[in-house]
Parts: sequence; C-alpha cells; structure tokens
Amino acid sequence: METSFLEHIVRIQFNALMMTVIKCTVKSKKRQFARRSKREVLFCKLSEAKQIECGTTDNYSCYYISFEVLNYTIQVSNEKLAVALHALSEKQSSVILLHYFQGMNDQEISELYHVSRSAIYRRRSNGLKKLKLLLKERN
Repeated sequence: METSFLEHIVRIQFNALMMTVIKCTVKSKKRQFARRSKREVLFCKLSEAKQIECGTTDNYSCYYISFEVLNYTIQVSNEKLAVALHALSEKQSSVILLHYFQGMNDQEISELYHVSRSAIYRRRSNGLKKLKLLLKERN
C-alpha cells in the first residue's frame, strides 16, 4: 500500500513537531537540573557538623525507664539516675521528676498536690540530698 503525498507531508510535519517537543523538554530538564544543583549539596560534600545537624537519631522506649507521675509519663535515659530515683520516696521522686523533667516550679507542683509551696521545696531539696548520696554510693 502506497502512501499519498499528503500523508507523507503530515508524517514529516509530525516528526518535526515531535523533535521540537523533545528538544524543548531536554532544555527544560537541563535548566531545572542547573537551578537545583545551585541549591542542593551532596551528602558526601557536607561537613561533619552539618551532617550531624541534618541527621536524626531514633529513640526507642526500651532505651528509657518510665515513671508515672500524676497523669505524666516521664522517661529517664540514665539508668543510674532511674535506679536512684526508684530508691527515693514516691513523694520526693515525683517532685524531682516534675521539677527537672517537666520544668514545673514549686508553686505549680504545690497546686497539683494541694500542699504548700514550702513543703514541695523541702521534698525536692531533701530528695536531691538523698539522690546525691545514692549516686555517690553507686559510683
């Protein structure tokens, strides 16, 4: 089957159009790659400090010892500290955990426990003294 002259012209025009589309697509991708390469840096070319800054570490619950204080779950990663906190009375350990791990002040803790602020201060200071002694004994 022989193609007509008109079909031959249409095929040539279609091929020319496709070549133009391909050339424009290649140009566009090259420009996009050039713009991207100006903004992006390979990991192997990053400094050690930048790699650490950009990286993440996975923290699993098995790395922590959990304490339940009121309706807070406080996780302690230092095993020696966690054992020493377990050795304190519940009141002392809870006040220390709320103060140092939850960032609460004595007034806020006293409102949670419905006791005076000075009682919370005494619990915390006595607990810290015991904690210091326990940690010294363990070392």
